[in-house]
Amino acid sequence: MLADGTSVKADVLKIGHHGSSSSTSKAFIDAVSPTYVIISVGKNNYGHPDSSILTRLKNINAAVLRTDQKEPLLQLVKVIKNTSL
Repeated sequence: MLADGTSVKADVLKIGHHGSSSSTSKAFIDAVSPTYVIISVGKNNYGHPDSSILTRLKNINAAVLRTDQKEPLLQLVKVIKNTSL
Protein backbone atom coordinates (compact mmCIF):
# COMPACT_ATOMS: atom_id res chain seq x y z
CA MET A 1 0.00 0.00 0.00
CA LEU A 2 2.74 2.43 0.86
CA ALA A 3 4.69 1.59 -2.30
CA ASP A 4 1.79 2.40 -4.61
CA GLY A 5 0.94 5.64 -2.81
CA THR A 6 -2.40 4.54 -1.39
CA SER A 7 -3.49 6.81 1.45
CA VAL A 8 -3.64 4.90 4.73
CA LYS A 9 -4.35 7.88 6.99
CA ALA A 10 -6.64 7.03 9.89
CA ASP A 11 -7.62 8.40 13.28
CA VAL A 12 -7.21 5.01 14.99
CA LEU A 13 -4.58 2.34 14.33
CA LYS A 14 -4.49 -1.12 15.93
CA ILE A 15 -0.82 -2.02 16.28
CA GLY A 16 0.11 -5.48 14.99
CA HIS A 17 1.23 -8.54 16.95
CA HIS A 18 0.93 -7.12 20.48
CA GLY A 19 3.40 -4.36 19.66
CA SER A 20 6.34 -6.59 18.78
CA SER A 21 9.39 -4.79 17.38
CA SER A 22 8.74 -5.90 13.79
CA SER A 23 4.94 -5.68 13.80
CA THR A 24 4.32 -2.12 12.61
CA SER A 25 7.03 -0.22 10.74
CA LYS A 26 7.94 3.40 11.29
CA ALA A 27 7.02 4.13 7.67
CA PHE A 28 3.55 2.67 8.16
CA ILE A 29 2.95 4.50 11.45
CA ASP A 30 4.10 7.76 9.86
CA ALA A 31 1.83 7.21 6.85
CA VAL A 32 -1.24 6.41 8.96
CA SER A 33 -0.48 9.29 11.32
CA PRO A 34 -3.05 8.12 13.89
CA THR A 35 -4.38 10.16 16.78
CA TYR A 36 -5.07 7.00 18.78
CA VAL A 37 -3.32 3.64 18.74
CA ILE A 38 -4.59 0.45 20.30
CA ILE A 39 -2.20 -2.24 21.46
CA SER A 40 -3.78 -5.56 22.36
CA VAL A 41 -1.41 -6.93 24.97
CA GLY A 42 -1.41 -8.71 28.30
CA LYS A 43 1.15 -10.12 30.68
CA ASN A 44 3.79 -11.89 28.60
CA ASN A 45 7.40 -13.08 28.58
CA TYR A 46 8.25 -11.45 25.24
CA GLY A 47 8.53 -7.82 26.32
CA HIS A 48 5.48 -6.73 24.33
CA PRO A 49 4.88 -4.01 23.53
CA ASP A 50 8.45 -3.38 22.46
CA SER A 51 10.02 -0.11 23.58
CA SER A 52 10.88 0.79 19.96
CA ILE A 53 7.17 0.69 19.04
CA LEU A 54 6.27 2.81 22.05
CA THR A 55 8.97 5.31 21.06
CA ARG A 56 7.62 5.48 17.47
CA LEU A 57 4.17 6.25 18.85
CA LYS A 58 5.48 8.83 21.30
CA ASN A 59 7.34 10.57 18.46
CA ILE A 60 4.09 11.15 16.55
CA ASN A 61 2.21 12.20 19.71
CA ALA A 62 -0.34 9.41 19.39
CA ALA A 63 -2.45 8.50 22.41
CA VAL A 64 -1.58 4.90 23.24
CA LEU A 65 -4.45 2.73 24.47
CA ARG A 66 -3.31 -0.63 25.80
CA THR A 67 -5.61 -3.49 26.70
CA ASP A 68 -3.47 -4.23 29.75
CA GLN A 69 -4.20 -0.79 31.17
CA LYS A 70 -7.76 0.06 32.21
CA GLU A 71 -7.65 3.88 32.19
CA PRO A 72 -6.64 4.36 28.53
CA LEU A 73 -9.46 2.07 27.40
CA LEU A 74 -11.97 4.10 29.40
CA GLN A 75 -10.63 7.19 27.63
CA LEU A 76 -11.26 5.54 24.25
CA VAL A 77 -14.85 4.77 25.22
CA LYS A 78 -15.33 8.46 26.12
CA VAL A 79 -13.85 9.53 22.76
CA ILE A 80 -16.13 7.16 20.85
CA LYS A 81 -19.21 8.37 22.75
CA ASN A 82 -18.38 11.97 21.86
CA THR A 83 -17.69 11.29 18.16
CA SER A 84 -20.32 11.18 15.48
CA LEU A 85 -19.57 8.32 13.13
